[in-house]
Amino acid sequence: MNESDLSLSYNFTPEEIKLLAKFFRRNQESLPDGLFAFLSAIERTIYNALPMKEVATFYS
Repeated sequence: MNESDLSLSYNFTPEEIKLLAKFFRRNQESLPDGLFAFLSAIERTIYNALPMKEVATFYS
């Protein structure tokens, strides 16, 4: 298998981003290291989309 064939482009819906953000936050201790960049991208998206006050509510 050629590693370069393992590429994926996908446009996440807002609902998918919210679900992934909450899932990653709840399971961050057990996520493989290889998903850290993806987790960071999802969290950046949440932090850029919501005021800080709403981020705390979102993750609670």
